[in-house]
Amino acid sequence: MRRAALLAVAALLVAADAAAAAPARLLVEGREYNLTLSRAKLKAGSAIIQLANRGEDPHDLAIARIGGKRRGTIAKTAPGELGEWEGRLRRGRYKLFCTLEGHRALGMRATLRAR
Repeated sequence: MRRAALLAVAALLVAADAAAAAPARLLVEGREYNLTLSRAKLKAGSAIIQLANRGEDPHDLAIARIGGKRRGTIAKTAPGELGEWEGRLRRGRYKLFCTLEGHRALGMRATLRAR
């Protein structure tokens, strides 16, 4: 009985470590001309950000830390496609925006907080 209890505790610890190591995830939906985030905050650290192009034009996504350097970019994504960036986010606020000519000025921008 004691061995079974120890094995159960060990299994829970392994599962907790695996969950803690899982990257934070964010889905960004892009349409003409806005970005919608699946959540406004992510856990700092390992992250996966996806861009789902729900519009009729191609879009891309820049990820830039406010007061810092650009962290990454999701390449131009065709309508109906999904692009992805995987990396690390430090604590802070990030600007997300489409870099295609005029798209950012038309409203394809959002702010994300990593905490």
